[in-house]
Amino acid sequence: MILITGASQGIGYACAKALLARTDAKVLITGRDAPRLAAAREGVPPSQRERLFTRVCDQGCHGDVHRLGTFIASREAELEGAILNVGINPAFREGPRRLHTVSAATIEDAVRTNCTHLLLLTGAILGTLWARRAGTVLWIGSRAPAVGMRGAAVYCASKAFLAGLARSTHNEYASRGVRVQLLHPSLVRTPRTADTVDRFAAAHGQPVHSADDVAASIVEHYLCPSGDAVEVNL
Repeated sequence: MILITGASQGIGYACAKALLARTDAKVLITGRDAPRLAAAREGVPPSQRERLFTRVCDQGCHGDVHRLGTFIASREAELEGAILNVGINPAFREGPRRLHTVSAATIEDAVRTNCTHLLLLTGAILGTLWARRAGTVLWIGSRAPAVGMRGAAVYCASKAFLAGLARSTHNEYASRGVRVQLLHPSLVRTPRTADTVDRFAAAHGQPVHSADDVAASIVEHYLCPSGDAVEVNL
C-alpha cells in the first residue's frame, strides 16, 4: 500500500490517480474531510476504485496523526511507501502578512501541522520500512524557502525544515534499502490556492503549474528514481 497524505484534492489526489493508472498498488489517501474523500474515491474509474482506500486524518490533530501512525505500524497496512503532501500555508488562508503581524496561534498551527506531526508520521513510516528493508518516502516541499517568498515567512520556515529531515533520514536509512527524497515544486494551482497563486507568482517571478503536471513528475520520481539527489526541484 502507498500512503498519500492530503489527497482529497489538489496535488495529492492527482498523485493517487497517477499511481492507480500506472501501477497495481493499493493506494491510501488521507484528508480532513470525509465527504470530500468519498467524492475523491468516486472520481476514479470503477476498475481502480477497489484499490483506493480513504482515511480521515487532519494532520493538525495529534489524535488523528497518532491513529494513522498506529495503523501504519500494524501488519494490516502492508505499507510499501509514502508521498507526504500535507503542508498548510497561512498566507493562502489569511493573505500575505509580515511576520510581526502573524498571530502566535497561526504560527503554532503551521509548525504543528508542517513539522511536529510530520515528524511523528514520518517516524512511523520509516519504522515500518526499516523492518521491510525496502520502501520509498517522498516529501513534497516547496521552492518558496529558496525564493524567500514575502508574506509567507511561516510557511517558508516550515518547509525549509524538511531539508534537514531529508538529509538526516537519507544518511540513516539508505543502507537499509529505504529511499527518501524531498521534491520542491514551484507554485501550483489548486482549489486552495486559486484565489491568490497568480498574485504570488507575479510578485516573485515564479511559474504556476497545474496539479496534474506536478503530480506526474512526483509519481515519476517515486516509480523511476534517477540519481542520488536527496533534494530535487521539479
